Amino acid sequence: MIHAYDDDYLPDAMANLAGAFDYAVNDCGLDIDLFADFFVASETADLFGQGVPKYVCGMSGQELVAEIMAGSGWLGLAILPDAPIRMHATPEYWAGWALAYCQWARGVRFRDILDVLPIRDFLRLYPTLHEADESHIVDVYDSRARSMREDGDSRLHEIRVRSGLSQAELAERSGVSLRSVQMYEQRRKDLAKAAVSTALSLARTLGCHIEDLLEP
Repeated sequence: MIHAYDDDYLPDAMANLAGAFDYAVNDCGLDIDLFADFFVASETADLFGQGVPKYVCGMSGQELVAEIMAGSGWLGLAILPDAPIRMHATPEYWAGWALAYCQWARGVRFRDILDVLPIRDFLRLYPTLHEADESHIVDVYDSRARSMREDGDSRLHEIRVRSGLSQAELAERSGVSLRSVQMYEQRRKDLAKAAVSTALSLARTLGCHIEDLLEP
């Protein structure tokens, strides 16, 4: 498994994202779902997920919140309160901690993790998992993602249908064979293991990013 970034950064990354969720909810009064939405929509989430040092170890939780909210245009937090020192970790702190670990472990975007395991579900898992090894939250994510893959349409299928293209039209316009398009949609071939040129051709034809086509 290729991790999102070097594990030397991981302890700081987990602590900083944990601090951000704790501070946003418990000091700024933001709803945790709202803050999670702002976070995944931000450039900060992408740079954090790539392991850019400024974000994973160069900013405190409070500074992360300030940057995320400033980028969102949210006017409700014109003046951010000071972050107090807490003696014990809150459930929101653990949710951010576990989310950072899960993203590092699987190397996918934060939005993809939260599409599978919403931040409220992290909170629901707090009573049973907060004292367990972090690998357990990854097991939960993997199980949920596997169920979603088995039960629902592939992302390639969903985006193609929304684009109004048939499989044959997508194949013709992208230069990817019809048989390959069918096999990727049926999950008989893994698009994540395809040549970059194949995934890029499909994404360009459908007007999306490569990441949008990959399964959780």
